[in-house]
Amino acid sequence: MTAIDAFQVTTPTETAPVPPARVPARITRAPRAHQPDPATQAVRDEAHDPQSPERAGRLAAARAQVAARYGVPARRADTAAPQVAAAVAAAADLPRSVLDVQLGHRSVRRFLPGPLPPSVLPTLVAAAQSAPTSCDLQLWSVVAVTDPARLARVADLAGRQGHVRDAPLLLVWVADVARVRTLAERRNTAVHATGYLETTVTAFVDTALAAQNAAVAAESLGLGTVYLDGVRDRPEALAAELRLPRGTAPVVGLLVGRPDPAFAGRVTPRLPQTVVLHHETYDTTRQLRPLAAYERRMTEFYRAQGLDGGWAGRVLSRLRGHGSLRGRERLRSALAALGLPSW
Repeated sequence: MTAIDAFQVTTPTETAPVPPARVPARITRAPRAHQPDPATQAVRDEAHDPQSPERAGRLAAARAQVAARYGVPARRADTAAPQVAAAVAAAADLPRSVLDVQLGHRSVRRFLPGPLPPSVLPTLVAAAQSAPTSCDLQLWSVVAVTDPARLARVADLAGRQGHVRDAPLLLVWVADVARVRTLAERRNTAVHATGYLETTVTAFVDTALAAQNAAVAAESLGLGTVYLDGVRDRPEALAAELRLPRGTAPVVGLLVGRPDPAFAGRVTPRLPQTVVLHHETYDTTRQLRPLAAYERRMTEFYRAQGLDGGWAGRVLSRLRGHGSLRGRERLRSALAALGLPSW
C-alpha cells in the first residue's frame, strides 16, 4: 500500500470513502520491527479520520496548492486535476524528505501485480507539470499505457524487455512541437523555429525535466520506477503504435508500479564528486585517480550481482560506434521523419 491508497479520495463525480489505512515508511523496505508509540498512532489515526479538522485543513491547503499550479480557483482544483489534492494531503504522512527519496533511488524492474490507484496518474502528471520549462513553452506531452496488449507491443519495439510487459503503468514522455504548430496554423502564423535544432533540444530537455519530476513523485509515494531508453530504438514504429502526430517524438519511457519486495535491488554507486564537480574551470587530470578507485568499486558491485567486468568496459562498449546503440545512431533521420528536422 502507498500513501495514495491511504487517503480518502473524492472527485466531482466520485464521493465513496476509501477505508483508512496506515502507511509504511517505504514500500521497498521491510516493515520496521518496532511499533509507533500510542501518541504517534493517535496522531496518524486523527490524520486519516475523514471528519478530522487536521485532515480537512491539509486537504484545503493541498487544493489551494493544486489550484495555484493550474491557475484556477481552489473550488475547481479537483476538476483541474482530479484526485491530486487528496494525494498531496496523504503524502504529508510520509516521513521521507525529497533528499531521502532522491538519494535512495534504485531502478525497479519487478512489480507486484494489479493496477495502481486511479489517483496515481494525475498526481504524477501534476508533478511533471511543476517542473521548469524553457520560456514557458511546455514542449512535451505524455502517453500513459496500461493495456497489456499494447504494453507487449511496446516491449517488442523497445528491446524486448520483459519487465515492460509486466508493469502496471508505462509513461512515454514525448517531445512535442505539434501543439504549437496547430496553434500557429489556427492563427495563420509561421513558426519556422520549430524545425531548428535548438527547439528540438529544448523540447527534449523540457521532457526530461518533466519525467524526472514524475519519477521522484512516484518514489515519494512508495512506488518503484525505472526508465526505458528503448523507446528510442524504433521511434517511428513506436510513434505509429501510440498514434503520435507529426512534430512529436518519444524521448524516454518511465515504468511505474508497486515494487516486488522479493527483488528490492540495490542503490548503484555513482561517480565520485571529485570526478563530476569542477570549480571555476574544467579539470581533466584530477579525474584519473578517483576514476580508478571507482572502477574497483564498481567491479565489486557488479560481481556481487553475478556480472563480470567493471564500469569503464561497459561505458566504452556502449559508445564504441555503429551498432552499439541498437539503432539509435540513426536518431537524427528518425526525428526528421517524425517532423523534427533539427536544422
